[in-house]
Amino acid sequence: MVRVRVATVEDLLDLLDGVFDARADATSRAAAAHWDEVLARPGHPLAVDAPDASLVSWYDEGVLPLPDLRTALDVGCGLGRNSRWLAHAGLAVTGADIAPGALARARELGGAGTLRYVDVDVLREPVPGGPFDLVYDSGCFHHLAPHRRISYRATLAASLAPGGYFGLCTFAAGRMGADDDDATLLRAGALGEGVGYTLQELQDVFADLELVAGGPMPRAAGNGQDVFSHDFLVAALFRRPA
Repeated sequence: MVRVRVATVEDLLDLLDGVFDARADATSRAAAAHWDEVLARPGHPLAVDAPDASLVSWYDEGVLPLPDLRTALDVGCGLGRNSRWLAHAGLAVTGADIAPGALARARELGGAGTLRYVDVDVLREPVPGGPFDLVYDSGCFHHLAPHRRISYRATLAASLAPGGYFGLCTFAAGRMGADDDDATLLRAGALGEGVGYTLQELQDVFADLELVAGGPMPRAAGNGQDVFSHDFLVAALFRRPA
């Protein structure tokens, strides 16, 4: 047996990864087949071609100035529904995911504007093409094991341009996902279906960013557009100081 002696932060993060099995750590490449299977299920809530209601609402309300932005990174893009919407809005979009089947399907679906998809683990591998004016995450963050928030923040710091926007849609505490404290989650080595967050917890995690908008996921878009929305989600938009 090879004994592991921790000498660096990455050593510690890798060691803690081993606390969680492949299903519990749904952000690692070991979970790629799981996500390919989920996104291929007919009628699955994620297998839709509609952008998040939060994205559309922020744009309609003028708090997310898409015409002033040039590039976007869609973290955990899946079948590319948000990537396509952002590209149609005029941004050059990079959709990143670890599920090769989902990425292949996203490419088949096409889309208007400048759009590319990359097979990359954003927590453990460098993300090409940055920094970006907008980083958006719909449903990746709540699958992070507690220690991998450190990796996520590092990726965000490297990928988000000064003055850029960071938006995310994640499980809402008390509505979906585990409400246990991080020590309990680490001892259990399990997250269930994910971790639920309050808006204040999101502000605490991303304390170096300015909160622009946040709250329960909007139920619909004001313009009547078809959108992705569920009442167990919370959405937040941040801005990195210039």
